[in-house]
Amino acid sequence: MGSPGLAVDGNRSPQRASRFCTKTSQEDDPYWYVDLGYSVTVDHVTIVNRQDSLIEKITPFDLHVGDSTDVTRNPMCGGHHRFCLTDTEHVVRCGGMSGRYVGIRLPGKKRTLSLCEVEVYAATNIAWGKPTVQSDVAFNGVASRATDGCRDPDWNSACCTSTPAQSNPWLRVDLGTEVSVRWVVIINRQDRTGRRLNRFELYIGNEERVKRNQPCGSVIYIPTNKNKIATNCNGQRGRYVGIFLPGNSRTLSLCEVEVYEGTVTRKRTSEVRGTEGQDCGEHQAGDTWLSDDGEENCICEMNQTVCYEVICGEEGQDKPFQGKGGLWTCPEPAAEEEESGTVTGKRTSEVRGTEGQDCGEHQQGDTWLSDDGEENCICEMNQTVCYEVICGESGEDKPFLGKDGLWTCPEPAAEEEESG
Repeated sequence: MGSPGLAVDGNRSPQRASRFCTKTSQEDDPYWYVDLGYSVTVDHVTIVNRQDSLIEKITPFDLHVGDSTDVTRNPMCGGHHRFCLTDTEHVVRCGGMSGRYVGIRLPGKKRTLSLCEVEVYAATNIAWGKPTVQSDVAFNGVASRATDGCRDPDWNSACCTSTPAQSNPWLRVDLGTEVSVRWVVIINRQDRTGRRLNRFELYIGNEERVKRNQPCGSVIYIPTNKNKIATNCNGQRGRYVGIFLPGNSRTLSLCEVEVYEGTVTRKRTSEVRGTEGQDCGEHQAGDTWLSDDGEENCICEMNQTVCYEVICGEEGQDKPFQGKGGLWTCPEPAAEEEESGTVTGKRTSEVRGTEGQDCGEHQQGDTWLSDDGEENCICEMNQTVCYEVICGESGEDKPFLGKDGLWTCPEPAAEEEESG
């Protein structure tokens, strides 16, 4: 049988498969996985199939990305994937999924898994270690936690930010220079208070004031069973990435903000695993610089130098240029090429599980109390969106009706500022 290491040896030849490709015996649900060494954010995976009598054996297959060595325990990247008989390779786009292990599994009885090459193309988080500020701080939930690289969704791990309950709270990441942003990934808290982040707005631009920049899509919601969302900003350019919660008595609390540039940087599996890497020398964690040959951007991640080519346009058709910071960056896409990939505003029924409705007599931006008096409501995109006001880090404080007739949160007591 072909050694599993043949799938990451850099040899893409689908010919002479017995020498260059992996192969399992015939078995139920065969699988293969690669250990990248640490968790990375995966843009896409390219699989090179063999071109002989086993060409059809790989269809259908499943691709999994996650932190478990048990392939089936990791989330699937898309559904079942199929190779066309005329194709030597197949690209699976994973759009911001993260994990240490990338696995391929053939579902079904008596199947044989054979792979000639698997290439993992990862993305570099350019927000890591960058200066971050927010509208206010509560419970020691400082803004720098949003870019410290810690994705732990548990408040007690000291990885999450928090503002007090206030009107229109915001958080802003300074990337240091104008870049072309493709993906912004938000890691939310995974407790009862995680609901408070729902109905947020994302802005990218060169203004320090968050709302003065261009929005990336419209109002964004995180499904109740998820603690992460990846928003496609389609190459929108800017130095600052901002998160804004519209409304009264809102608490902005999140665990990580990750920003990925251009069409997402490309690194082959061997480079992701560090086989060609080196330590950062004089550079510190988060530093970025141009490679010695001037062809690639480099970044210091986990005390390892990672250099990558910036490829612009979906097929690499656009030419990158050197921005103000000397790093390669992508040109702004033409208007006709822009597509909306953002999770946009949803109807009340999708957020609360109750029937949605339009705003009736209310105008855009109007706020009012729900008919049952339990929630605040706002008119957005001609849709009524109602939300519960939760006060305190664990919902322990009781909201009250303010002068405007809406539920609001009490000011936190001074002695509670240090508690989590």
